[in-house]
Amino acid sequence: MTDRQREPIGGLAAVFAHPDDESFTAAGALALAHDAGRTVRLLLLTRGEAGNAERSPDLDLADTREEEMRCAAAKIGMDEVTVVDHPDGRLAEVPFSTLVDEIALWLADRRPDAVITFGAHGVTNDADHVVVGAATRWAVERLAESGIAPHAVYVVAPVFGPGHRSYDLSPEEGAASHRIEITELRAALDRDGVVYEGYTRVRPTVPAARPTFYSRLV
Repeated sequence: MTDRQREPIGGLAAVFAHPDDESFTAAGALALAHDAGRTVRLLLLTRGEAGNAERSPDLDLADTREEEMRCAAAKIGMDEVTVVDHPDGRLAEVPFSTLVDEIALWLADRRPDAVITFGAHGVTNDADHVVVGAATRWAVERLAESGIAPHAVYVVAPVFGPGHRSYDLSPEEGAASHRIEITELRAALDRDGVVYEGYTRVRPTVPAARPTFYSRLV
């Protein structure tokens, strides 16, 4: 389902697996792009019905998670949210070519300038994260053959300070090329110091930016 309104092509798009992926990974960058006057869109491939301790489908949970996501999307400033109802926790069972086709069609219709998705380990090693990241990058390469690919693709690359939790990140996820300050946007987290989101541009590639980071995606 989609709440799409006809908007200009271009801007920043995010392609993730579950409701809330957009909030814990990229809310800051998406909100800042909106504040800068860019069109901001989100594509999710599941409704998150298996996001419970048992990892069993719960349609009431799916409704709740989607409602919460749409509330978050409104605060972020999303121009469009599209949700595809593939099985949560079982994206790997969906034919990979189907996912690539769906993502490629969505991107081709909207022509974003840049896309955010998950990297090779999906940050948390969640299987759905891994699949959606891979399918998005295949979709972009397909569009490149027709000359309509996004100018840049970024994968989420968390930027951690001393003592903060880290994950089993892939090399590209652990080597952010872009660091976006979101301190004011994340004030509710009640954390000391400056707060950042991190991203690695994987298409086209850029050399590691440390100790100086790029500070904007589009």
